[in-house]
Amino acid sequence: MEPLWAVFGTVVLYYAPLYMRSVGLTSPQIGLLGSLTLGLSFLFQAIAAPVTNRVGRKRTTLIGDLISWTVPMVVWATAQSFAAFAVAAALSASGRIVSLSWSLLVIEDVPERERARVFGILGLIVTVCGLLTPLVGLLMARYGVTETMRAYYALGAVGMTVMFLWRNAITDETRSGVAAMAQHRGLHPLESVRHTLRLVSGLRSYPGLQGMTAFYLLTIFIEQLSLFQILYLQETLRFSAQTLSYVPVVGAAVTVGLYALALPRLAKLPLGRTLVVVRALALVGAGALLLVPAGNVALMLGVVGIIGGATFLTQTYREAALFSRLPSEGTADLYSAVQTLTLLCSIPAAALAGAIFAVSPHSLFGLIAALCALLLWLAVWLARREGRVARAA
Repeated sequence: MEPLWAVFGTVVLYYAPLYMRSVGLTSPQIGLLGSLTLGLSFLFQAIAAPVTNRVGRKRTTLIGDLISWTVPMVVWATAQSFAAFAVAAALSASGRIVSLSWSLLVIEDVPERERARVFGILGLIVTVCGLLTPLVGLLMARYGVTETMRAYYALGAVGMTVMFLWRNAITDETRSGVAAMAQHRGLHPLESVRHTLRLVSGLRSYPGLQGMTAFYLLTIFIEQLSLFQILYLQETLRFSAQTLSYVPVVGAAVTVGLYALALPRLAKLPLGRTLVVVRALALVGAGALLLVPAGNVALMLGVVGIIGGATFLTQTYREAALFSRLPSEGTADLYSAVQTLTLLCSIPAAALAGAIFAVSPHSLFGLIAALCALLLWLAVWLARREGRVARAA
């Protein structure tokens, strides 16, 4: 079912900054919307585990997707002001609950050795669906950004709703989900929250989880700062919307190549060493982006291909590495705790990016490159710690 979401989701997420700009929003306003979404996401994430445990992975995913995708798509399709985008952002933020329930629904019944492959398949599907962006770019060239995106948002609202209902009809609850519902059914909602907080307070007792949480947090922070990449390419490096529509195509080609050639080889490495390789590639891409001259299409596409490949690999292996450090009992609570902490620390990222971009676009992407260097150092530390633990065992 994933392509039925990704066909719409990848395109609207990619072009969202251009769409907001086309209806008159400023860079600080776009950044503020990003931070508003993260701030509200933090609140929803705080209740994600109790809701998912009480309602179930399957039912939470259906209800949450309808609220966080179907309704906002309708609002986005008609938005003409900052206030309208803020309403859509608030609704979209509730998707943090679905982010937890969907991840658990997908992965809980999968053997640990196969989990990276499953995340890789999902990432591959989403990226390949980005091949539609050139078609949307052609429509933008003819009808304009605003009119094209309004129609696509409306079409997406219908298509996603069909997907959510269909997927729910053919999906089974996970074994852990059934057990969690039985455990939490007799608890008062506040007691469910207190149960979650008790598990969260014990994060330190799980070896390697703190370091992996820091890695997870920093990758999300960098992704939020990168919200302005498409505006940087258009407004600073002077590439047209039609040219930028080929960026996801390059990303899809790189992702397919990595999935076919790199993932089988990386699977033979310990997760810690894999993260080092991936983040070294990301640092190369972040540094190279600062050197791309205005108007050089081939070089730009090559660099964003590297960045896209590194992002795909990071998202694939960070999830697998995090899940490998979580216990089988209380997985939902602890995974939600990591995401909650991540969101709390990432709230100012988008607003910060918008403020920096408004003053100096190059400074923003210089900051991203510096954070990529820090993340590489953290990956090296995690790999060394993993090696020491393996030798001790």
